[in-house]
Amino acid sequence: MRHANSILCIGNDPVNLNLRCSLLRQHGWKVLSSGNGHEGILRFGQETVNVVIVDFNEDGSEAALIIGELKRLRPEVPVILMKDEKDLVPGATQQASAVVLKSRESIDLINALKAVLPTRS
Repeated sequence: MRHANSILCIGNDPVNLNLRCSLLRQHGWKVLSSGNGHEGILRFGQETVNVVIVDFNEDGSEAALIIGELKRLRPEVPVILMKDEKDLVPGATQQASAVVLKSRESIDLINALKAVLPTRS
């Protein structure tokens, strides 16, 4: 599989963010990262990004706002939401192209990326 030009990872947990970026780089992607939503949205507006991964350790309300803004700026770019086992606020996952449980990240994240990204020749 050929990979997307770049993935933007936005998250508020530096350890998980660094681990996720490392995993994605090992699979051949160019990875950009941001430690907060505001910076991530600005970077999304400035960079060419093929997919965004959003991970916030709350009830999903901040993630939903970030995803909404990303989709407003470029609705064609897929956004994957990372989540814990706990329930999120209603509507938190509605705009996400895919939702991946953090407990299954090492397997499911790569599969979700393959599912949301167009095949390149």
